[in-house]
Amino acid sequence: MSITVEAKIYQTLVENEGEMTALQLSELPGVGGRTYVSRLLKKMIEQKKVYSRKEGRNVFYRAVAGVAIDENFATKDLHEEEIWEKAYRNKEFFRPVSEQARDILAFSSLEMINNAIDHSKSGTVEVKIFRELGFLKFVVRDFGVGIFNNIMTRNDFGDEYEALRWLLKGKNTTDRERHSGEGIFWTSKIADKMIISSGKFRLTFDNLVGKCAVEEIDENVLGTEIYFELQEDSKKSMSELFHSYSFDDEKLTLDVTRIPVGVYESGGVWVSRYQARRVLDGLDKFKKVVFDFKGVKIIGQGFADEIFRVWQMQHPEVILEYENANETISLLIERAKNDRPD
Repeated sequence: MSITVEAKIYQTLVENEGEMTALQLSELPGVGGRTYVSRLLKKMIEQKKVYSRKEGRNVFYRAVAGVAIDENFATKDLHEEEIWEKAYRNKEFFRPVSEQARDILAFSSLEMINNAIDHSKSGTVEVKIFRELGFLKFVVRDFGVGIFNNIMTRNDFGDEYEALRWLLKGKNTTDRERHSGEGIFWTSKIADKMIISSGKFRLTFDNLVGKCAVEEIDENVLGTEIYFELQEDSKKSMSELFHSYSFDDEKLTLDVTRIPVGVYESGGVWVSRYQARRVLDGLDKFKKVVFDFKGVKIIGQGFADEIFRVWQMQHPEVILEYENANETISLLIERAKNDRPD
């Protein structure tokens, strides 16, 4: 099937990964004269598919990284699938994207857009789905109450740090009747990188390096901004992800969670039983909990004892495991486990 002249020009610019002039593009087989090409380039600039740069008397053109959609939407009576369907009409955008990456993009963007519609109390939501340097990306931004502030208020937490930690566990939602509380959990696990910015805080999941981090930021982000990226040729599988966190191959419920202990630090250490109880809150909803000690250098005996002896004895039905623990932490954990009565 032959492609249009406009598609041929755009495809050439994408594959060239550099700048070209209208004259160079007009020399492509079957494209046409320079005037005609210039007219098509002007149209593509208006469509945000191409941008131009003038240098002296010459004008250079380059393909935009690839934008499927970049719009603001009123949230009233908005359905998230309307946005996805509109983005998916851009077949040229999805040409280099693997089927797996496309499916993950659909799942993740729909979940985040739905959260903005149902939870943010924002009148508008900004959605951008684009490709850049081999990555498939999206940004969902609302201007509402802010995700961490909303969780803090609804649960009467003392600060937004507690809201951040509550969010990480999965199966938690501020609207149980309408949501399972799993959307952000699954999206954060399948992404190569996901960043949630709201208020004075930024929560980053970098799965390429196995890192989860919380940081305070200088600017105050009104509402919530979700940034997501995934390699456009990704072979990841949503089905495999669901299976890896489930004990039931048929129901595929979220039964397993991983806790990045590092985000619970206080003054650089994880010492007290009180800190352990903050980590443990709500984990009785799961069948298996894996504590990730990556980046943690030392914990207190009370911290280890509260989790791996006291809480485990109170919840014998929950499997507790740990990973990325150094020798000192492993010794404290094993000591606590060995102190349990037979």
